[in-house]
Amino acid sequence: MTACALLAAAVQDAAMSIGAAARTALELEPLHDRQRMVAVGLATFVLVFVVELVRRRKLREEYSWVWIGTALCLLLLAWKQEILVSISHWIGAASTVSTLFFGAFVFLLALVLQFSVRLSRLTHRHRTLGQRLALLEQELARLRDGRAAPPAPSGFEKTSQRDNRDEVA
Repeated sequence: MTACALLAAAVQDAAMSIGAAARTALELEPLHDRQRMVAVGLATFVLVFVVELVRRRKLREEYSWVWIGTALCLLLLAWKQEILVSISHWIGAASTVSTLFFGAFVFLLALVLQFSVRLSRLTHRHRTLGQRLALLEQELARLRDGRAAPPAPSGFEKTSQRDNRDEVA
């Protein structure tokens, strides 16, 4: 086969797959009543549970907004299913339920990324505090023994702007 024939075959295959995707996209149905009720029930449960956890001071308010926003989005998608269908069309999902699973996956990925950033920041602060504690213990031991002060290691005389910002937060 020539290059033109191969290119024409590839274009024809692509056109057929686009046509099949368009037919699938037209066949998307909104959630069934049972699925809608489960989504509404789950979202309502999450809202009540998060409010109760904040009230009991088991969950900080700064984290509660993420869960409240997620529950409200789920309620919105369950009530206004046209939004869910249009999102399904946009991402090329085979069904609206798979769109919900995709959204849950993206949400969890973002949550893991946020916790990784926070964990990295806390690890840095923990290391810095450990180093400062060691220097303070060394200074305390020196004062108890009455020895002369050794020169301070470079970088520990002043607190950096980043450490000050972390202490405030």
